[in-house]
Amino acid sequence: MLLLSILYALIGISILIFVHELGHYLAAKRVGVRVERFAIGFDPPIRGKNLRLLSFKRGDTEYVLGAVPFGGYVKLAGGEMMLDPDHKPAPDELPGKSVGARSLVFVAGSVMNILFAFLCFMAAFTLGVPFTDPTIGTLVPGSPGWRAGLLSGDRIVAIGGDKITSFEDIKLSIALARSNESLGIEVERETQPGRVERITVPVTPRWDQEQGFNVVGLGPVLSDEAVEDPDPKSAVGLAGLKLGDRLVGFQLGDKRLPPLHINSLFEALNDYSLLRPGDACSLVVLRDGKEHVLTLKPQKDPDQKAVSELGIRGATLIACTGLIRDILPSSGAKRMLRLQDRVFAIDGDASPSLHWSKVLERAGSNAQLSLSVRSPDGTERTETVSSADFLGWCLRGEIRWDEHRARIGELTPDVPLARAGLQKGDLITHAGGEPLYSPERIEEDLPATPAGAVPLRVLRDGKPVEIQTALRDLIEAKGVTWNTMTEIKAVAPGSPADVAGIVPGSRLLRAGGKALHSWKDIVEVVSSKSPGDSVEITWLTPGGEERSQNVVVKLEPYESIHQSLPLQYAETIRKVSPLASFGAGAERTMVSAKQIFLTLRSLVRRDVSPKNLSGPLGITHLLTVVADRSSWSRLIYILGLISINLGLFNLLPFPILDGGHLTFLAIEKIKGSPVSAKVQEWSMNVALLAILFLAVFVTFNDFKRLLP
Repeated sequence: MLLLSILYALIGISILIFVHELGHYLAAKRVGVRVERFAIGFDPPIRGKNLRLLSFKRGDTEYVLGAVPFGGYVKLAGGEMMLDPDHKPAPDELPGKSVGARSLVFVAGSVMNILFAFLCFMAAFTLGVPFTDPTIGTLVPGSPGWRAGLLSGDRIVAIGGDKITSFEDIKLSIALARSNESLGIEVERETQPGRVERITVPVTPRWDQEQGFNVVGLGPVLSDEAVEDPDPKSAVGLAGLKLGDRLVGFQLGDKRLPPLHINSLFEALNDYSLLRPGDACSLVVLRDGKEHVLTLKPQKDPDQKAVSELGIRGATLIACTGLIRDILPSSGAKRMLRLQDRVFAIDGDASPSLHWSKVLERAGSNAQLSLSVRSPDGTERTETVSSADFLGWCLRGEIRWDEHRARIGELTPDVPLARAGLQKGDLITHAGGEPLYSPERIEEDLPATPAGAVPLRVLRDGKPVEIQTALRDLIEAKGVTWNTMTEIKAVAPGSPADVAGIVPGSRLLRAGGKALHSWKDIVEVVSSKSPGDSVEITWLTPGGEERSQNVVVKLEPYESIHQSLPLQYAETIRKVSPLASFGAGAERTMVSAKQIFLTLRSLVRRDVSPKNLSGPLGITHLLTVVADRSSWSRLIYILGLISINLGLFNLLPFPILDGGHLTFLAIEKIKGSPVSAKVQEWSMNVALLAILFLAVFVTFNDFKRLLP
């Protein structure tokens, strides 16, 4: 099936090239230029003979079906003599035609690609194209969209005044927006049961260095319906999940989570399976209008070999205790909790391993919880909240939990921060009066801090110390190795760490004799060992005692329950009548053209990184994936997008491209004589080098994206 999909992809690319060359061919015939050869596929010479499957001549034109099927070309009379100033062109040669006639020949390829894109869009919308639904499923806590007040379940209908029909449109519209400029996102929101209102939320996108474009922290919504029967040997298959079942709840024993959005429910299941692998849980599904409770009992995955792991987690996907960094603007948590509050115990339990699943098991979702809260000034208070509300705040991501991680692991003497008075082991909690969380993101955490000297609040051996230093010295941190290791949040039952006696709340110090300054360090040490090897681990217990032990790093992985659930992102099908497809195709053609020009503008303005550019390898991979996993209508739609990209790219005023030839012809029309052959040849050579560099660059991008 995969080989067939690759074949479909290559055929699709060949069709686009054929359509482009057909445009040049038809235009040349129209203006009276002799076409010497029109080839479908390539016919490279081997030992003096061209590799052809078929060839014949009709009139002045030789028609060729090349043995290398992917591509094509048109050979025009006099085309190779265009840069020869001494050549006297015949009337039927390209150089002998008027500026207008030559312009028509060069522009025709792109026009055909744009027309073909329009026809593809018409056909695709007539068949019905599936798009990812433009409803928000997830919001990253602390992201611009989260801070602005967007909510899971909001359906986005417009961004910056432009109509939105899919989640793909959302990502592209935000990526092409200006960094740090407000963008109006119009949503449909259910404000009351059965009542939907349109609301415009101003959001300021943030540049994401890793992705290379602007983001606001949104994710698409999942469908809550099983799209197929699961693997019968998986935990969900053995529990009896069936095609069409709707996931509506999660239980531990008889304790059920409060009602949650499907994405929050899925993330809760993911978090549970990561932190408590092998532990049973139950899903509540709706089948034929009735609820059924399916008990899942994860088994060790027979298809996966043992891995080199300790079985510890430094963070949970969903926290329920810790330092409050931010609260969703519309959350009910704002009524009793404030920024920089620390929730350090629930119902008197201050265990570092306290997890939302433990809260659910103990209290259910119909009890009252007593939260022990420590304010920024050190005073403590108790807040009472229903377990349903508190679990909802945590599982919906309405509270952004964090920890201060700017701890100095190593410090070279006589560097600026050492001269300012900082010492090894110091934990910087505030700079310029603002909380400091991650040393890697100081400029982001402290956007309003003045550039001069700033006061630092430091914890040294548990006691506060005040120090002054320059902000630039803090950002550059010369001679500093930061220690961002946090306390262990969870230890898998029966794991190597559990057997060794490592408990939640411990802090790892060394592994294999190497000092540990980040979770990346411990991963590198452990993953360098083979399953069954031992490594000496040194850790600090919650009580402050330092311990060391040789630990066998071998973990038998359990199946991931959330990965075996047959769910997919919710889709919306855009299907119109054959008559209405004309308007839908024209609209999508114009929208796509606008998006291409906005992308070019964003590349120039550096609002989009060039690392997002893709070449033939990436395009072939995209078409292969679509052909393998999606419908014919989706494949036709993607062909339309690639076709209009190919057409407009060729119109860029760059030598070698059709747009470059058109630029030279425009200059010729204005000045009354052709651009000198020397200038054209020089510019062509420079352009060729640039195109080769671009080809290498985009191919490198494609390899980076495709290789694991």
